Amino acid sequence: MKKMKKIIIILIAAMSSVYVSAQATHEYSVYGSGGFSTLSYQLSQGDKSGGAGGEFGLGYTLFFFKERVSETGKILRQNWGVHTGLGFGFYNAKAELKDVRTVSKEDDGEPDDYSEFELRTTLSGYKETHNAVYLNIPVMATFQFEQIYLLGGFKFGVPIGGQYKTEDATLTNSAYYPGLGVELTTQEFAGYGKFTNSSDGKLKHKVTIMLALESGWNWRINDNFWLYTGVYFDFGLNNVSNDDKKKFINYDSANAKDFTTNSVLSSYRDNKTLAVFTEKVNVMAVGVKVRLAYIK
Repeated sequence: MKKMKKIIIILIAAMSSVYVSAQATHEYSVYGSGGFSTLSYQLSQGDKSGGAGGEFGLGYTLFFFKERVSETGKILRQNWGVHTGLGFGFYNAKAELKDVRTVSKEDDGEPDDYSEFELRTTLSGYKETHNAVYLNIPVMATFQFEQIYLLGGFKFGVPIGGQYKTEDATLTNSAYYPGLGVELTTQEFAGYGKFTNSSDGKLKHKVTIMLALESGWNWRINDNFWLYTGVYFDFGLNNVSNDDKKKFINYDSANAKDFTTNSVLSSYRDNKTLAVFTEKVNVMAVGVKVRLAYIK
């Protein structure tokens, strides 16, 4: 009997020394992030490099807040919750091609045996920068213990803008007549010669679904405001490249100096075989993030 009383006393003492409370809290935040933020792809020829970018926006987190007071009197905090919001993400990349050469059979329309010729085209010095802007909507779970926080889930990105730009690409055209053994290289009135021009245009991308991870440290400013500092990683799980591919080089022989190009992300490298410069484009970002939060 005495032993039973002793056990009950110990249990009551243990229960009274640990106090657990749980409640739902709402957190509203503004954030900004920056780092390596790019369109990830592989070129069939040439080189690609990533670019810097970032994201800014508003966040909302519903916390299921728990506090536990240990036997030593230390307050241990555990927060589980769900996080969402709206953010504008900026992604940049650059492509640099080796000389792009094409040869096509043509006919000048003259009624003779030498009307057929080879149109030889070379595009050199081609460098293209391209960017995309997405409206990102995160749907993530969050966990906090003491000052450490973790976020994991997905982001859904809706494309709201994109463009590409080239500068000082050189197009060289010539016509080789095998029947005559002659190559025309300087007749600019017919579109033969060397021409330099720049291009720009819009890019169309698809909706992206990204795996999103974030981790870091939070700092208490006062009872209602907290500062979060951490690192994040987003990776697109699907191809955002537009299926509507176009001819790479556009020019009129009567105005060859005004030639333009379509983006390597949305054009054929070879019109005959329908080979493309790249088949798959993913959104990717990694960097640092700062978030100011108000807890109500």
